[in-house]
Amino acid sequence: MDVFEGKGLMVGGLRFLTPLEANEILAARRALLVDLREDYLVAMKRFLAPDVICIRHDQVATLSATVPQDRALILADSAGVHTKDAARYLKSQGYGNVACLNGGMLAWDQAGMPVATDTGALLHGDCACVMKPTSS
Repeated sequence: MDVFEGKGLMVGGLRFLTPLEANEILAARRALLVDLREDYLVAMKRFLAPDVICIRHDQVATLSATVPQDRALILADSAGVHTKDAARYLKSQGYGNVACLNGGMLAWDQAGMPVATDTGALLHGDCACVMKPTSS
């Protein structure tokens, strides 16, 4: 059963969900959210959804065996840059029900979807080259 049927937009054989569509599917426990962001980004702001696993985008090929094939998957990152490659890879490995969160955490947060923010882990500084967490 395709839990994404009638949802999102198909582009190049991949399905892209809006934050609202993804949140509705996740809240109904019809899919697993795979957060592809770096650990420090996850520490700053987490997706608040019932079922979330974190696998950095550069580890998808190595850790894909830990992702259940019998669940629908919504892939998310910071802005939607890495989800396409991860989705293509997972589909090539036999994962059938895969969708991408269009716009990633940025769009999710801007749409008012549930997040947990750790203010101590947020990056601060005048220039990106010297930014650091406030807790250090």
